[in-house]
Amino acid sequence: MSQVISHPLPISNLLTRVRAELDAENYSPQTIKAYLGQLNIFMRQIQPGELHSITQEDIRTYLDQLAVSDLSRSTIDQAVNALSFFCKFLLNQSLDLDGFHRPPKKKPAPVLLTLDEVKRIAISAENPKHRLMIELGYTAGLRVSEVVNVRVKHLDIANLKLFVPAQDVKSEGRTTIFSGSLKDALARQIGNKDPESLLFPSERGGPLTTRAVAKFFKSALAISGVQKLATPHSLRHSFGAFMVKAGTDPSVVQNLLGLRRAKPVKLMG
Repeated sequence: MSQVISHPLPISNLLTRVRAELDAENYSPQTIKAYLGQLNIFMRQIQPGELHSITQEDIRTYLDQLAVSDLSRSTIDQAVNALSFFCKFLLNQSLDLDGFHRPPKKKPAPVLLTLDEVKRIAISAENPKHRLMIELGYTAGLRVSEVVNVRVKHLDIANLKLFVPAQDVKSEGRTTIFSGSLKDALARQIGNKDPESLLFPSERGGPLTTRAVAKFFKSALAISGVQKLATPHSLRHSFGAFMVKAGTDPSVVQNLLGLRRAKPVKLMG
């Protein structure tokens, strides 16, 4: 690798120039602060005799050490971005990341809601349709994209069953369940809609967007007073946890959630 051309300036002076360059590129104050912090750590870690002696090998060695450390993926990504900026915008070189392997991202633990918390959130929804969407999403274990695409023909109210069509060619449709307490509300929501109609259409007649669902759920969550960082997807996770805790066979729960391909399971009746 070629040597990085730098300026023979003290670290503090160099960071001042980097700050000015980041500001000129309209980076946010939070990003500027984070990048400068990462660059300061890098400089003090390698302790170059002169700044113009820094090479790409120095940077890659440093990043490779970070990749096998206990630091989070987001911290490592931040260091990579900061050092990439350092090379590209101030040192006139692109950082060679060929062969660099970042650690896998750790998925945060899902936020689980109790039945009482789900009820509080649903009741806090201003629109009855939104309340029903929250309740159906929870008691049927649906993804948000599945809730907004439920059609009248998918519901079997008499048997408390809901067919969920496949969303792509690699998956299969599934049959899940919903609470009997929703029968009357669902019947009212169906009204005189024909079988092909969406159960929860937007004002324009098409399906609601998942963003719209997230927006009204966030509002209901705030009003409810439930102090958890829940999202509409938390309803699905909470349904699975509730079913397992209630003694339902985990394989049946997986079928209800559509998490694996399996032979149909008789749910009830």
